[in-house]
Amino acid sequence: MKTSAMIIAACAAALSQTHAFTTSRTSAIARPQQTCSVVGLNMFSGGALDVEEEEDDEKRAQIEQMAKAMGMTVEEYQLGMNARLRMEDSINDLRVVGGDASTGVSVERDGNMPPKHLVVTVTEEGKAMGKEKLEKSIVEALKSASEKSKVGRDEAQKDMMAYISESMKKMGAM
Repeated sequence: MKTSAMIIAACAAALSQTHAFTTSRTSAIARPQQTCSVVGLNMFSGGALDVEEEEDDEKRAQIEQMAKAMGMTVEEYQLGMNARLRMEDSINDLRVVGGDASTGVSVERDGNMPPKHLVVTVTEEGKAMGKEKLEKSIVEALKSASEKSKVGRDEAQKDMMAYISESMKKMGAM
């Protein structure tokens, strides 16, 4: 029980230090005319997921050091990274729609905050509403999609916790 609490705490700490569940921090917001550059990776970058016994000793020692620093075994540490990556993939793959295409305004986005995938669609019907109504409809669609993506992120986090719990039981730690 103590071990599972430590893994959950470690995952929560890793999530609080990430930016929209990305594995790297960027120096600029991605815009068509700008490029992002990677300035660093956090401890839970996922680089240790595929470490086998025959991998280089330096990489294995680094993983053992990180696991030890968090009071975990290497297997528990790798479980935490696997769980985080599964959740990150789930959030990246999530697609929610806000607004209503039949009224002329809809927004599609992923589960990240801020979104990596964001599509705002305004049809001729939407344009015919006039500037003020169109602006209001776009804001409402964005809010609706944002609320739905939060629900999706919460579900992804619940799934991650269930995965950790199930995996810990299989490892015999619970």
